[in-house]
Amino acid sequence: MKKKSIFQTLLLLLLCSASPLLAQNSPMRGNAKFNVVASVLIIIFAGIIGYLIYLDRKVSSLEKEKENQS
Repeated sequence: MKKKSIFQTLLLLLLCSASPLLAQNSPMRGNAKFNVVASVLIIIFAGIIGYLIYLDRKVSSLEKEKENQS
């Protein structure tokens, strides 16, 4: 349950930080290159967050396995 809430919090922070980049009033809104850069940054940050969650789960399972062996 805790991991799910952490994931939801990180996703919310990611979406909130991306919203100014995609605002309708932005003077750079008409530039297609800017939209591509913003999209790529969002994808990269989502990938990093996903990888960190994956590593956290893997480390947690290894810690539990080590506790059971001791």
